[in-house]
Amino acid sequence: MKKDRRNIIIFIAVIIFVVFSSYFLFISGVTNKFKANVNRLSASIGDDHNSSFYPVITMVINSSGEKVVNEDIAVTITAKSIYKIDKLYYSFDLKKWNEETNFKKDYSITCKLVFTKNMNKKLYIKVENEKGYVSYPYETILNIDKENPIIKTSNFLGDKKVGIEDNNELDLVQYSNDKVNWVSKRIKGKNYTINNINENYKYIRVVDKAGNISKVKKIGN
Repeated sequence: MKKDRRNIIIFIAVIIFVVFSSYFLFISGVTNKFKANVNRLSASIGDDHNSSFYPVITMVINSSGEKVVNEDIAVTITAKSIYKIDKLYYSFDLKKWNEETNFKKDYSITCKLVFTKNMNKKLYIKVENEKGYVSYPYETILNIDKENPIIKTSNFLGDKKVGIEDNNELDLVQYSNDKVNWVSKRIKGKNYTINNINENYKYIRVVDKAGNISKVKKIGN
């Protein structure tokens, strides 16, 4: 009985300690500071965790329309917040984030990101306001291909073959007799081979999905 009574007393003492500790943390502001730190905030005591505090990306315009292109891609972002937006980040994996500073910090912002290198990636964008609240990441696709396809001609056992290669995706093989007017045939894949080519035409070239055009090769007399 004495042992049970002692355990009850210890249990009550622990509860009293927890209650008083929680109350002390609350009145001293430690609880709010901890919440602020978790959300990367420097907010004052008394701020509620309200969804209206978060900035919102209202529109993203991708100049490529999320299609493969052979030119630079400009991504224009607009966002708004009840607090000034002072940071904009972008990422390709949701882990490593790059900060963009070339925009005017305000309650409503517009910022343009330009991408120039060959890539086929998802782009994630988020903004942060001066209180440290961060928007949901916005997702769009960047697919830049500036590399021209390649044509390889060879005589193989008396038959003229044409091998075609591209780093991304082929689209058309084109024939011409004057290098001005071209007859097109749809093709697919990164590698394509034409056997026993029609020598009624003098020239051949290929076009990939991004619109890149190979060098013109002579195939006939």
